[in-house]
Formats: sequence, C-alpha cells, structure tokens
Amino acid sequence: MTRIKVAYLIDTIATGTAGTQKQLLEIIRRLDPAKFDPQLICLWESPWMTANPLPCGCTVLGYRGFLKPNFPSVARKLAALIDADRIDVIQTFFEDSIFVAALGAALAKSSPVLLSSRRDIGLGGGNQPWYHRLFGLALPGVNRRFHGILANSEQVRRYVAQREKTPVSKIAVIYNGVTISARATSVPAVFQKHAADVWLGLVGSLTPVKRHDLLILALSVIAKKSDAPRVHLLLLGDGPELARLEQLAAECGVADLVHFEGAVTNVSAYLQKLDIGVLCSDREGLSNAILEYMAAGLPVVATEVGGNSELVTQENGICVPANDVDALAGALASLIADPAMRARMGAASFARVQRDFSWESSMATLETYYRSRVAAQAATSNLR
Repeated sequence: MTRIKVAYLIDTIATGTAGTQKQLLEIIRRLDPAKFDPQLICLWESPWMTANPLPCGCTVLGYRGFLKPNFPSVARKLAALIDADRIDVIQTFFEDSIFVAALGAALAKSSPVLLSSRRDIGLGGGNQPWYHRLFGLALPGVNRRFHGILANSEQVRRYVAQREKTPVSKIAVIYNGVTISARATSVPAVFQKHAADVWLGLVGSLTPVKRHDLLILALSVIAKKSDAPRVHLLLLGDGPELARLEQLAAECGVADLVHFEGAVTNVSAYLQKLDIGVLCSDREGLSNAILEYMAAGLPVVATEVGGNSELVTQENGICVPANDVDALAGALASLIADPAMRARMGAASFARVQRDFSWESSMATLETYYRSRVAAQAATSNLR
C-alpha cells in the first residue's frame, strides 16, 4: 500500500508543551506509519527546535513575514518541495501558513490536498503584525482554494463559517485527543511544602487572554470569608504576565496562596494532586487544559467561551460568564464547600474523556478524513 504523504505547515514549534504545537507533535507521533508518511514544514526555526528532537523530518522555509521581500522565494521553495516529495496533503496551522500554502500550491506542478486548521476563536488576534487585520478580509477568497478546514469544536466551526464567509459543509470537526496518564509515583515539591484543604489549578501560558488575574481576584474573594478553608492556587505555565500577576497576588493579600510553577513537563503529576481545574479565558477553541483536567478526574470551572461548554456540562463542572469575578468566585466556592460534588463531577469528567476524547478516537477520525480527501482529489484529477 502506498503511504499518504502528509506535510504539516506551521510558523514554528516554540515549545512541546503548549496548545496547538503539543497537539500537532502528538498527531505526528500517532499517525499509522504503515499508511502515512508525515513531515514538518516550519516557516522559521525556534530555539526549542534546535534543542529538542522532532518526531519526523523538518524543512525550514526561512519566512520572515508576509510583506518581506523574500516571501515569493519562500512560496517557490514550498512549491519545489511539494513536487520533489510528491506531497499528497498539506495541513496548515495559523494564518501566515495559510497564505504561504495557498501560493506555494498554486506554483507547484502537482495538486496536493490543501487543508487548514482552526483551533481558536479569534484567529490572528493577539500580538500579531498589523497586516494580520487584513487577513480576515482575504480568507473568504483564499478558503476557496482549500479542499477542507478542520476545526476542533462546533463553536469554532460556526465562528469560522460566519467570520470567513465559508460554507459550514466545508468545515469538519475533529476533537483534540488527550493522554490518560498513569498515576504519578512522586509528589511535586509544592504540595509537600504547602498544606491546603483544597487545591485549585490552571494550566495555561501567562498571557492576557487566559485571565489569570480573574482567578487571583476570585481567590481573594474566597479567602476573605471568615469560614473559608485553606485554598491554594497552582499556576502552571510561563509568559509575559508573570510579574504583573505576582504583583496582583501581593496586592490582593494572597501571595502566599498562589504558586507560580512555570512550564513543567510532568503536568499530569500536578493535576493528580489538584481538587478543581480552572480555565477562565476570554477566548478558547477546544481547550487542551480542560481535557487534561478531565483526564485527571477533576471537576472543572470554566468560562462560557469557545468550545468550553462542549466539554464542561452540569455533569462534570460549572460554566460561568467570561470576565465575571463574582460568578467565578461563586462557582469555585460551591465546589470548595462540597467534596461529594467534586468527587461526582470528577468521575463524570474521567468517564467523558475515555468515551469521547481518546487519542485512538481522534486519530481514527483524522486518518479517515485524510484518506477520503485524497481519494476525492484523485477522482477529480482523473476526470480532467
């Protein structure tokens, strides 16, 4: 059987532990090697890539920006790679890659299946160059060159269809996969150093969109109650907000209750010692953090954004409005006060992950989708 050659085009791999990049690396590792031949194509190289092994071969295109003089040469380099390696499928991640892939495929002699990914509500937001604001205007036209779009939640699917004026039928939903880890044999030091009746935790980069500030404020509301149990908050992740958040915790009088552990590789060992998983972002696609909380058997408190409500129901947690300290504090307080509710919701989380979000299920759906798109493309080519 001829293996399908799949190229994953992304700006760079800056870390192996966060969001889209973590999911992509896992997808590459888990593709059936008897049926698929993956490769990675990065627009530029990161320090992490030079220091860590990648799960497959990687080509760096040397992209420096959409408006830089070398953009045409980057597209030509991709076109040459498509033809030389006889790539069957190109799947892109993030906006710059969409436009590089569209031009590169147009310049190639062969016709690979073009797929793009949407894993967030607010593609192109954040600390992006100014011209990314124009990408939203161009995406409806560029999307017509792509054979499919892969979203990781129904909410993202609907958002993309509306924002990018693209038929819903062109957008498929394939949920993220999550690893269910064995019980850790060692206890992270932070739990040995600090005694708490209840541990809250949030896994996420220390960036404004994740709203760690909201959680610190909610913790201060809870801690001020005279009958409050000892509640500590664990934050796993690095980012530019660290100094501001440390200052906020001090100003709120909860600095001794908030523990910044940075980015860790053994996330599951920490999650297994938590009592409640929290995600209070202003924007999400389908949160890997929530899936990891559920895989650790935790009840979840999350904001009603993106695909969060597809993961967190009244069975396994509580959803609250975004940017609402009082609602967040109230939801947390109700779980803090009720160990039986936490146990019941945590069990429901674990059962849901096993049923709906295993890597086996996610990869089976993805591989079937690749095969169907390649077969459709071959049939179209034969008709010409």
